[in-house]
Amino acid sequence: MQNKINNITIALAGIIQAISLVKELAQTGKVNEVAFQTCIQSIFATHPENATVVFGNLNQIELGLENLLQLYSPHFAANRTTIRQTFAIIRLQKKIARSPKTVSTLRDRIEQAKKQAAYFSLTHPNVLANLGDTYLKAINTFGFRFFILGNQRFLNVRENVDKIRALLLAAVRAAVLWQQMGGSYWQLIFSRKQIKMSAQQLLAELKDQQRNHYVTT
Repeated sequence: MQNKINNITIALAGIIQAISLVKELAQTGKVNEVAFQTCIQSIFATHPENATVVFGNLNQIELGLENLLQLYSPHFAANRTTIRQTFAIIRLQKKIARSPKTVSTLRDRIEQAKKQAAYFSLTHPNVLANLGDTYLKAINTFGFRFFILGNQRFLNVRENVDKIRALLLAAVRAAVLWQQMGGSYWQLIFSRKQIKMSAQQLLAELKDQQRNHYVTT
């Protein structure tokens, strides 16, 4: 049971990490490159053994776990936007899952982008433009709109727009993982305590690994 909760928590952290990077990019024009690369890499992890494998390791999902814990802070009102956006992504993923044609198109486009990334690089502008267009075509089917509050100076830059759309595709991919690991709306409501404890334990485990690495090196 704990392993299931951990996998659900990691998948949820993946959604939140992608959403957090969208906010960072929209408001500052910059992004945490390690966390960003992790999100893009996760899109191509189509046959994972567990949730952690999708993101590489716990180090690469640290930002998402930390931001997930913030949702349980006393300043709940300040986190309502992130919560609403997380629910919106999960709802979008459910709509996509009910459309075999959209799922097939996404699968084909992601496979194409994966080959492109192997030729160029994971975060090459051409790859990000391809992923951004893939996201746009998928959501247009459902009339979905993800509202982003940011600085127009950054939001008007084409490269930033491609990055934001690619991140939203990564958020949808994490929502797929959330569903595969047994995640549901009811768990977001009734398993909040278990998810919070799982995030705390995973972060504690991560900090121990980082300390041990520091000592041995």
